[in-house]
Amino acid sequence: MCKSASSVFGDGYKRIGQASRHLYSLVAVLVTLFLLVSAYGCASVDPVIKIGLVGPFEGEHRAIGYDVIYSARLAVREINQAGGIGGYRVALVALDDSGDPVLAQQTAVSLTIDPQVVAVIGHWLPETTAVAAPLYAQAHLPFIPMGAPPFGPADPAALPAVFQQAYETLTPFDEVAGPYAGSTYDAFQLLWQALEKGKGTQTTLDRAAVADGLTGLEYDGLTGTVFVPIPDTR
Repeated sequence: MCKSASSVFGDGYKRIGQASRHLYSLVAVLVTLFLLVSAYGCASVDPVIKIGLVGPFEGEHRAIGYDVIYSARLAVREINQAGGIGGYRVALVALDDSGDPVLAQQTAVSLTIDPQVVAVIGHWLPETTAVAAPLYAQAHLPFIPMGAPPFGPADPAALPAVFQQAYETLTPFDEVAGPYAGSTYDAFQLLWQALEKGKGTQTTLDRAAVADGLTGLEYDGLTGTVFVPIPDTR
């Protein structure tokens, strides 16, 4: 016997309703799984500390900036591939001051107001360093001044072949390391040791921990023994 139209449609609506409920359940399960995975992913992300790098990446002295940026990226990549420092991953904040004291002042201020920035490496020119250094000191932000001993230019031909090869892999056109590449890499290695040392005496890696770690610290690097020079306050 044939079913009536209302019976046929009624059965159809039931099946559609059941399918909708199944689809709704599936969507609910997927959403729940997504939220759980997201929550786990967020919980498992290591905290980040930032290292400021300020130099003349544009302008008359841009050759210095081009030389140092690849050493900085190499040092940061290596430390993160090794697992970071004390549970922290390192982020590089590279800013251009174009060798201009006014811009150097502005970049220094921008770094001092970011609490995640725990140290700064820069500025390579006496006039930009002279402007920026007091601002870092006022903010108790550890600063490694570059461009003069013990972080001055060094003969790139004397750098180890393994460093030169690693440096070249980060450049877009296989550029070779220049006179400031080695000392920049050494500055970061000094900083990594300071962070390790500071983490051993502080509960968190902050500016105070880095400053403590840098105090009296020396490192035998690619270009010789490096350290943070005592500022001349005369």
